[in-house]
Amino acid sequence: MACERKLLESEATIGFFVLLGTKGKKETLEWCMKANLIASRYECPRCKKEMSLQERKGTVDGYEWRCRSQSKDNPHDFVRSVRKGTWFSESKLGITIILCLTRYWFGKSMNAFMVNDLKVNKNTVVDWYMFCREVCMIACVKESAKLGGVGEIVEIDESLFGKMKYGKGRRGNVKWVFGGVQRESKKCFFRVVQSRTKEELLKIIHEWILPGTTIISDCWKSYDCLSGEGYVHLRVNHSLTFVDPETGAHTISIEGTWSAIKKGLHKAHVKGQFDSYLAEFMWRRSNGHKLVDDNFHEFLASIARMYPPTEHDEMQA
Repeated sequence: MACERKLLESEATIGFFVLLGTKGKKETLEWCMKANLIASRYECPRCKKEMSLQERKGTVDGYEWRCRSQSKDNPHDFVRSVRKGTWFSESKLGITIILCLTRYWFGKSMNAFMVNDLKVNKNTVVDWYMFCREVCMIACVKESAKLGGVGEIVEIDESLFGKMKYGKGRRGNVKWVFGGVQRESKKCFFRVVQSRTKEELLKIIHEWILPGTTIISDCWKSYDCLSGEGYVHLRVNHSLTFVDPETGAHTISIEGTWSAIKKGLHKAHVKGQFDSYLAEFMWRRSNGHKLVDDNFHEFLASIARMYPPTEHDEMQA
């Protein structure tokens, strides 16, 4: 299955770049318009009529919105960037390069490969990968649905990230992460926590898990209250067994998830953009059941929802 998915990802990535390679700048802009990444029309701020898309040599995009009028009553010549108000607006890179960087991030390509293939600076790759993870963070906050429900099982646990020296971790070097994984769907949530107290963990549980859910945890004392909070609570005592002999309860799914997250993290991730890497894992895990092309287009759709292209100048306050 893993080999088939790898092949599918490879074919989808190659197909995407072949598609981009056959398009000129105007066709690329039209492709972005269909994906709602940039506006398909723009209103002139002076005459309120629709501006026209005109070629402009010497610009990174090759085209711009323009409205020119020589009328006596309202003479004007206005231009607007095609990327105004979009996800591309703060970058000086060409849109094709940005789309390639995004696809490479999606395919988990190595930084060195992209620097060589796209002829861009290493810092550019790092920055754009960070922008992609920010999309994941916003999506996890705005678009994630609660887990569980009656008849559903969610495993919860906490895990320590970072290394502790002689059993004592510096505050900035180690982080406790609380998380949950829903069985079958593999949907999940993760949250960096300052402590593992009942108050802090219960607040997150209420935020992410629906009442009536069967929650399986270890025997950490902060979970003692769950049965009285509208949940069916099963426990497994890890000091004795991995699977409770009476109920069959286990937390193998969440334990395996911790291993997967830590395997993909480097030391620098714990010190730097840690929350964003967790959000990336959540987004990929929640959307991992989809076909690769659908998955990538869903990521682009998330970008479009978070950075909706504007079709007119914003009103000044």
